[in-house]
Amino acid sequence: MHYIILCRSLTKAQGAARALQSAGIFASVTKAPQSANPGGCTYGVKIGERKLAAALPVLRETGVAADKIFSLQPDGSVSEVKR
Repeated sequence: MHYIILCRSLTKAQGAARALQSAGIFASVTKAPQSANPGGCTYGVKIGERKLAAALPVLRETGVAADKIFSLQPDGSVSEVKR
């Protein structure tokens, strides 16, 4: 399983990925699945399941707001994570 942390723009997603990678957390920029954002073209960062707890403080410290977080299941289904 992976998590996708949605960002406000492609530029913000790229900044988030750089910040996470600098902290030793592998992150890749990805387009949000259609089911997670039916209204448009949103990007986010994709991280591994065990890295979410470490990633959120890094994003807060660097000023990158995590709009929404979705879990991406192995079968391709997506569901929003309530915080």
